[in-house]
Amino acid sequence: MENVLDKAREAGMTVLLDACIGHQRFHSVVGSEGTLERFARLCETPLADRETLSEWAELCEGGAGAAVAAAIRSAIGSRSPGNASTQGAQ
Repeated sequence: MENVLDKAREAGMTVLLDACIGHQRFHSVVGSEGTLERFARLCETPLADRETLSEWAELCEGGAGAAVAAAIRSAIGSRSPGNASTQGAQ
């Protein structure tokens, strides 16, 4: 799953690792007001809209698990595991 630091980088912010203490990592995030606004929009943007989620729910209820998985993978830009045409292209 994409985390908040990935979203900050995607928005154009600089993410610095300040320290590692034990298992804890401490970061600083730096950017302009514009990158902060882009970051906020990225955090607010849902992966799928209500209509899409409703369609996926109907497919699940109808027993079409493979179709739902394909739709979700398409929405997140992921390749289907085990698909020979995409193996090695990642």
